[in-house]
Amino acid sequence: MAPKRSFYRVGDAICDELLGLLEMFANKTLAKQEKFRLGVSGGSLADILCEGMSDLRSDFSKWEIFFCDERIVPAADKESTFGIFKRNLLERYDNVPESAFFPVNCTLDVAEAALDYERTIRKTFGLAESSEEVPSFDLLILGIGPDGHTASLFPGHPLLSEKKKLIAPIADSPKPPPKRVTMTLPLINAAKACLFGAQGGGKAEILKKIIVDRDQSLPASLVEPANGELIFVACDAAAALIEGDPFRA
Repeated sequence: MAPKRSFYRVGDAICDELLGLLEMFANKTLAKQEKFRLGVSGGSLADILCEGMSDLRSDFSKWEIFFCDERIVPAADKESTFGIFKRNLLERYDNVPESAFFPVNCTLDVAEAALDYERTIRKTFGLAESSEEVPSFDLLILGIGPDGHTASLFPGHPLLSEKKKLIAPIADSPKPPPKRVTMTLPLINAAKACLFGAQGGGKAEILKKIIVDRDQSLPASLVEPANGELIFVACDAAAALIEGDPFRA
């Protein structure tokens, strides 16, 4: 089943639209269930979330925030995604409790860190470690690399064919640092909603390949939440090669 697709072209910056959608998903979810389970990414998207989450109107004690991927480095390292949230959100504002975050244990070897994080996710969703059920996050916020990678899933990498693991180690990332853990496509595509953010003219060509050309060699094109929503938020520069609403019937 194809996901419901939405495309938002939002002027100069994606910040307000992305944060507005995040707040909407959180509050809509919490009106129906006890927890809102979110997956976040690093880079510019992490900067946007740190800047804006302090202003959101939501009960953060009911949020459970995981990482779509993480670099195996200490939290104090500038490459650490959790480190970004710790420095720029948790240590600056007091409305989001650190207990809402479920960071990867980066003191472990990369393979063990991946196993440990998958166990953490299953436990948090109330699933047995041996369960074959795939948890469904309420929302994953994903980035798009200039090569079409998303999370730490890179073009041509064997992890694109992973069927069983929910979290996988990668020790040979083509983008440094080389050791990372990442959500796999089975876990990503089980989400209720996947939201891509794209900002800047440097994303225009790759965004067209993903949305218009549906280039299946690109990992971001393989994100197809079977029972959920697929949302793209792009500034005018990133959407420059896309005419109108590409998903309008």
